[in-house]
Amino acid sequence: SNFPSLLIQIQQSGFISKDVKLSTVPGRALSLWLGWFGIGLMVLMNVYSFRKRFDFMQNLGKLSHWLNFHVFCGLMGPTFIFFHCGLKARGLVAISFWSMIISLLSGIIGRYFYIQLSGQKNDFENLSQKALERLNRNIEKLQVEPSKKEKVLKLSLLHVGANIHNQSSGPVTTLFNSLEGDLRVILSQFKIPKNWPEKTRGILLTYAINKRKAQSLEPFERLMGYWHTFHFPFAVFMYIAAIVHIISSLIFSSPN
Repeated sequence: SNFPSLLIQIQQSGFISKDVKLSTVPGRALSLWLGWFGIGLMVLMNVYSFRKRFDFMQNLGKLSHWLNFHVFCGLMGPTFIFFHCGLKARGLVAISFWSMIISLLSGIIGRYFYIQLSGQKNDFENLSQKALERLNRNIEKLQVEPSKKEKVLKLSLLHVGANIHNQSSGPVTTLFNSLEGDLRVILSQFKIPKNWPEKTRGILLTYAINKRKAQSLEPFERLMGYWHTFHFPFAVFMYIAAIVHIISSLIFSSPN
């Protein structure tokens, strides 16, 4: 592993006191602190769940900010624990570690679902309508034929993975269309007619994305339910295995 050599380089640069003995060998001070810090973050990330469920915490910041904190802890906690394991996972630690990784990956997917559900259908429809009004103001001097404008609107819907008939699809189809559309938005540029102002590109994408969100709200709500059924057991098992590992380490570890 290159991790110990990296720590030594950091120590030689003066960021870590030379009095500190750097060793990632299990049971040594650094390894233990990495483990405690990692599990501490994993425990701390559950504040988001408490904030979401308990009435007395409803005024403690925005839920979206707590979700970002939850995701941050969910990413950094496993990272520290992986270093705690010396970049290796065996036995009971492996069970807890892979449960943690599955929980982490499913958490990233859940974050994507949350973004798709961050509003009401009327909100998305209103945003889409406002974008359409902005588009009309920007192209009114061009005297665009209604049929041509309608064609461009349909192409924008197809570009982001929306249904051109304003209908919702099944949960799995909706998920793949949404992911494909988001990747297309990131990796390729939506083409607009040559004589249209450049700003209409962004307006069209805003229109289409909000149309897609309005269409896919119900399917994503169902997906969120399926996701929670999958995510929760792995999260619980991860904590149980981690507690057993900590207790067994404290009981059977020999003094240095």
